[in-house]
Amino acid sequence: MGMQINYWMEYEKFCELAELALSLGCIILKHDFDNGKVIKSSDISIVTKDCCNYYFYLPVAGTLNIKNTEFGERVDNGYNESGNSIIEAGYSKIRDEEKRISSNRLYLSTGYYDKNEKFIYRPDCIVDVYKKLARKVKKLAPYTELVEPREEKDWVHKEYVSPYCLELRNEKGYSLYP
Repeated sequence: MGMQINYWMEYEKFCELAELALSLGCIILKHDFDNGKVIKSSDISIVTKDCCNYYFYLPVAGTLNIKNTEFGERVDNGYNESGNSIIEAGYSKIRDEEKRISSNRLYLSTGYYDKNEKFIYRPDCIVDVYKKLARKVKKLAPYTELVEPREEKDWVHKEYVSPYCLELRNEKGYSLYP
């Protein structure tokens, strides 16, 4: 089973998370859909407001595979050797016109089956990085109790939400959606 934490977090807070990933030895990857390329960087400038989904690649954890598809290059982040060295991450898209905030996640796969059908677990080094990033997410987007009004009984649930996204929800009527 993979490791995952879902959250609502704006661009500026995500930049703090990306800085931590860089300091832990990761390289940040993103798809450049306009040019059909995968861009790699050891610099925070790769994180921009026009792209909300990234990968934190940890070179000591294994090989990175970039595959060519009909749509251009893509990070091969499936259940394979390359997927064992990548943490998916991103920030929430805030849609002002719709008053909606999308969630994003930090995700690390469990491992994969090799060609001999032997299960290869993710390396401990990437689990350590994931855990440090997850702790940072919990500081940037604290576990917050949310109340959704219902006719019969209010629905109370807890989510990881940054203070800014919570302010948009509570004071300006934005909705949080997956």
